[in-house]
Amino acid sequence: MTPTTESPSGKPVRPSQRAKRKKYAMYYEWQQFDPSPVPDTAESSRVHDVAVIGGGPVGLATAIALQRRGIDAVVLEARTQLSDGSRALTLNRESLHFLDTIGVSEDFMKLAQPRSRSIVFHGSTELWRTEYETELHERFPQLALLQQCWLEHVLLDNLRARAPHAIRWGHTVTGIDDLGDKVRIDVDAHGSNYQLRARYVIGADGARGVTRRLLGLRYEDVVPRRSADARFIICDFSMDYDLPPGRRLFIGPDYAPDSVAILHSQPFDVWRLDYQVPEGTDPEAAATPETAETRVREHLSMMGIDAEPTILWVTTYRALGRTLPRYRQGRVLFAGDAAHQSPIFGGRGLNMGFGDVNALAWRLPFALAGDDTPLDEYSAERTHVVSRTLDALTPVSLFMTSADEASRTLRREVMSLLPEAPALRELIDGHAAAHISDFPVDAADSGVVGRPLSELRVTTQTGEERYLTELLPPHHFRIERLSDSSDDAGTATLLLRDEGSKSPIADTHESAATHVVIASEDAVRERLGLTAVGDALVGRPDRVVYVRDSAAVAPVDDRPHSALQRVFVELSDSMSALGVDGFRTAAARDSLRAAALEGAAS
Repeated sequence: MTPTTESPSGKPVRPSQRAKRKKYAMYYEWQQFDPSPVPDTAESSRVHDVAVIGGGPVGLATAIALQRRGIDAVVLEARTQLSDGSRALTLNRESLHFLDTIGVSEDFMKLAQPRSRSIVFHGSTELWRTEYETELHERFPQLALLQQCWLEHVLLDNLRARAPHAIRWGHTVTGIDDLGDKVRIDVDAHGSNYQLRARYVIGADGARGVTRRLLGLRYEDVVPRRSADARFIICDFSMDYDLPPGRRLFIGPDYAPDSVAILHSQPFDVWRLDYQVPEGTDPEAAATPETAETRVREHLSMMGIDAEPTILWVTTYRALGRTLPRYRQGRVLFAGDAAHQSPIFGGRGLNMGFGDVNALAWRLPFALAGDDTPLDEYSAERTHVVSRTLDALTPVSLFMTSADEASRTLRREVMSLLPEAPALRELIDGHAAAHISDFPVDAADSGVVGRPLSELRVTTQTGEERYLTELLPPHHFRIERLSDSSDDAGTATLLLRDEGSKSPIADTHESAATHVVIASEDAVRERLGLTAVGDALVGRPDRVVYVRDSAAVAPVDDRPHSALQRVFVELSDSMSALGVDGFRTAAARDSLRAAALEGAAS
């Protein structure tokens, strides 16, 4: 088929004849799937365990995770093809571990590009760079990139292999009715209407999906709404030029000093330029392939790159940071962008969505067996993590979007102060914003905290070098320290024990055997916190372990910001409200300098 890209209106844009003659072809050939048939009478009367609304990456991953637990899950997808373009491009290490638990990490990593470096520029001048090194005790890279269409391809192949008819293409949800003991869903299957019944529904149909709207639910802003006033273009393109891979962030590029741009390398010899739409420009007009090509050419010229870009895909984006107040509404649950939206800076969006699935899938067997308390715990846990993550992204979102004169003024002051106050770097890059993973296990302020298990390189009793997570059972587990380092200088012995699924519904996995492993004494102390014989960690199927650490989770109303970040947000808020003048600008500069120098000193 002839490759196509998507215009902002959603209509195909065929590459020019010049593009067809180029070395590069489209990195993915989108296939239109035949609409799934309308269920027969017998199928329509069936009550499914779970109906997943939305067949994007979160919906597909949810179906796989549930099917692996023996849960009957059906996916309703209004479209008849996978998502277009790169979209959610970057997965972090926690998401890679999640993909491993659902059996797709190997296929993903065969296609993905590990992030090798990140470079920050002011104009066209390099300020600093971060090289991502291979870490001894880590099984996966810190970040890995793969276009969303390819990620969905990998997930779809896995789901089809497990449950060939689980996804229904071209089936649009038009109504949702919670009946108390089940949910009735009205479906339009390419002109024919039918009803589907399921004991639970998971809305994974994105920010514009029907699930939230049919239930009349509204997002609540966490990141100040003014950040969304700035619009960005995301443009995938190819070029015949040997540029080392990595992420390059440009603050005030030479051709647009009051904007930002980010150049990402991607798999399949594709690049992506995210850039700010000039103020006063119609975003739809700015998102045409012709206009995008002009901007890409300007950017490449600034970098001294003499190459002909081929535009593959263009779309627009707003930096929204908002969430539903709860991720459970009766028998309807929410995950991914249907539950929350994250600014693009820092690559948290899909990663938070996979975090939702990881936290939800192991709890659903309890609800199906009659105990729905874990679903309330899911909602409380994830809204805590997501709202604090969005709060942590507020400073960088205000800095990057600079959607009003106050934010633009502060960005200019930050950049001018950088030479004397390098601590201001933490305001610039979203990947440096706090990663919120700890959460209170209960509301009783017990000091017990849930957090992801740290990876560890271990040696089995047969002398085989493995990673700790490779040996974990798919159930609850316990890791106990058996020996002191004096037994074998520099090492510690650990017992890994399968604690079972603790679920009334049998898991499709067999219980893993108990393992005894040896690891570095220092690593066991630093990464697991097991310092003495008898110390132990108890964990869940999603690799979350419980530890006692009352200081790890701050009060809910305490922002996860450094002192410098708080100063920046407060200055942005006050200058946006009161206006910008010479006096306030000078005072803001002094406050930023003082906060940065104080932070560096501490």
